[in-house]
Amino acid sequence: MHKRVSAETIVALAAASADRAAFGRMLLEDLMRHLGADVGMLRIGASGVPTFSGLSPTVVGGGSDPWTRHAAELGPVLAVAARAGVAVDTAVLGERRVRSARYFSEVVRPHGGRDTLYALPSFRERPAACLVLGRCGARGRFRPVDLEEVHLLLPAIALASKALAGVGEQEAPVDLSSRESEIVTLLMRGLRSREIGDALGTSVNTVRNQISRLMARLGVGTRAELVAALTRDTP
Repeated sequence: MHKRVSAETIVALAAASADRAAFGRMLLEDLMRHLGADVGMLRIGASGVPTFSGLSPTVVGGGSDPWTRHAAELGPVLAVAARAGVAVDTAVLGERRVRSARYFSEVVRPHGGRDTLYALPSFRERPAACLVLGRCGARGRFRPVDLEEVHLLLPAIALASKALAGVGEQEAPVDLSSRESEIVTLLMRGLRSREIGDALGTSVNTVRNQISRLMARLGVGTRAELVAALTRDTP
């Protein structure tokens, strides 16, 4: 029987963890058991080092996030996850498009996977973590009930992640529109303006203008500074 994970167990796990790295390792293991996943990745915060489970060293590539390397292909999936909290690649892109993607041949197929679940727990409308889960072999696909279970856990994961990233009550929230939140999420995943525009169905000039307005509001000069200002979780 899979170990059950609830909001209460996530809060207790965060309280017992020395830092976000320890919390990330234990939470990923618990979530994988709970949801019957064979491979997984959990990154807490934009600057956090990702934690992997079940992925071979060649796929991980020296500790890098293999899904970030294919962020352009995954842009539409991440955009849905940014809005809904949870998304499955085959449900967003369709079977044929997923099977022809480089990330599928390089990351998913080598482990016998069929589809991949992406979750973006958000805190104050900004991503606090990124969770990726995959099932292999005979375990079957992710079902709507699995997505519902993940969705129910997102607030607790986000709160615990931000608490361990050192966010205090003195932090002044930055109000973002839903579209600005989507753009920032995709910026965090490494997408360029044109790729963000394609993922969101808008023009590259519109994306650039929105990013420029955000940078002006926060008084920063680069996109990296913009992401850092909005996440505020650099160790």
